[in-house]
Amino acid sequence: MQVVAVFGANGGLGQALIQEYLITNPQACVLAVARSECPEALFNWLQAENFSFSESDVEIDPGRVIWQKCNFSEPSLHALFELWRAANIELSGLLSTIGWLHQESAEHGNWQPERRIEALNEAQLLEYFRVNAILPALILQGAKPLLPKKEPSFVIQLGAKVGSITDNHLGGWYGYRASKAALNMLYKTAAIEFKRTHKQLCIGVIHPGTTDTDLSKPFQERLPADKLYSAAASAERIWSVINSLDAKDSGGFWFWDGKPLPW
Repeated sequence: MQVVAVFGANGGLGQALIQEYLITNPQACVLAVARSECPEALFNWLQAENFSFSESDVEIDPGRVIWQKCNFSEPSLHALFELWRAANIELSGLLSTIGWLHQESAEHGNWQPERRIEALNEAQLLEYFRVNAILPALILQGAKPLLPKKEPSFVIQLGAKVGSITDNHLGGWYGYRASKAALNMLYKTAAIEFKRTHKQLCIGVIHPGTTDTDLSKPFQERLPADKLYSAAASAERIWSVINSLDAKDSGGFWFWDGKPLPW
């Protein structure tokens, strides 16, 4: 039985990725990890499609979604992975949508991507790197003992084309670009290390394209209509790319159509 973990499960794309995966793998078990409760729309869909749902235990069963709340601090991630390890869970794969581009709070006001160097500030830069690079690395670290050493498996983090140094022709978005470039280096480095112990594992980063979610909302009005994709369409394409990969591809960075992106 396939057991797949999805981090960032409560976002628009995270929900669509769970739905698409279960449609094509109805006997799989999904470990859905998020800061908040399961969204009502996803819960209702699971009920309508006769998938079982649990928040109280980690018993692995076919056709089941196990919702795990986590605040994504380092201690909470350690506790989550230790819970899974104690339950003897072996992951067939892990897919993370975690990332942020803009943020508003009473504490720091409205953080938007920096277009000019005068807009840089330490707090925002640190938060970009914490969420977009450090958390994915800690997730990969925690998952390592749960990944099979001889069977095919994957760890995929959604990234961004703007994290490509070679492809940076427009400038701007300093912190977001730099943190996504750091993510690429962390995952490329990990892929080299894991090849020594996990012979059938594929580690990589996929750019999903601009998807109609809260992350892209402030930037959608300038996009041509055919360049903004529904969460369902993006989810289908992401899984299609993942299904085309194997261990020889580990350490890669891909566009949503499976074409390699330059570092």
